[in-house]
Amino acid sequence: MIKVGKLFRFWSWIKLIRENAVILFYAWRHPQTPQYVKGILTALVIYLVSPIDLLPDYLPLMGIADDATLFTGAMLYLTNLLPATVLTESRQQSEKWQRRMPYIMLAVIAAGIAWIAIIILVIGKLLQ
Repeated sequence: MIKVGKLFRFWSWIKLIRENAVILFYAWRHPQTPQYVKGILTALVIYLVSPIDLLPDYLPLMGIADDATLFTGAMLYLTNLLPATVLTESRQQSEKWQRRMPYIMLAVIAAGIAWIAIIILVIGKLLQ
């Protein structure tokens, strides 16, 4: 059985990864971010979406584990490479995004429900 403390550590780790990903997104767009950091970020994203991997994604657990490990390690490393001003401004923009997140999720859920309703209506009409 998983202990509650370990579960909270896992979720706090996931939250840290999400926050760093958003910070790096805004840092990538920031004009004062060094070019080598932008280059590494671009290479990381290309590697993650590329079908060419060190371990193919169709291998059970191993294919996704190498991407997750690389992504997490690179994110934490790149966040430490950012200049203090860029990191501060990116963190502020990230916090604004996080405050808007409940509204964004509400809109996504409403759009999803609308699409499901439309699909059900279309299928109902086709079956008649």
